[in-house]
Amino acid sequence: MKNWNKTGIIKSILILILCILSLILLDFDEKMELYSGFYVVTIILTFLFIVLFFLLISKFWNLLGFKFEKPNWNENPISLKFSKSFNFFEFIAYWFITSGIINVVFVGIFNQQFDGESAHLFFAGISLLIGMKLSLKWLNKSGNKKEKTVANNVYN
Repeated sequence: MKNWNKTGIIKSILILILCILSLILLDFDEKMELYSGFYVVTIILTFLFIVLFFLLISKFWNLLGFKFEKPNWNENPISLKFSKSFNFFEFIAYWFITSGIINVVFVGIFNQQFDGESAHLFFAGISLLIGMKLSLKWLNKSGNKKEKTVANNVYN
């Protein structure tokens, strides 16, 4: 947190405000139906879909000549540079993870029930982060060819 700049702090405060807003809008009097089997299946399918989506779409755009950079928390998530598009998805992932955890904990404490929708939100955020990480690894692995420069030729 000590390496954050103004943008990183604003993003953190915005995530906190959005999580509190989702908690305020949550209806605690609603009886949650226990479709635990349904939520397990949808969580697994969503996880696989998001991870595969990031892998395939980023590879497709890379084949068309676009490059992707590792997301940085201190950069604007609404950047118009295509190479920095993962910054937006990182922001969304952390928002989903935080909101999912907070809602599951509060519903568990106050209603003594499991909120499958919030757990689904949590795992969607985790899958976004994993999808980005795997796609960046895959793109760096396939694009690891050294460019011919004077510095590279001296040591070869």
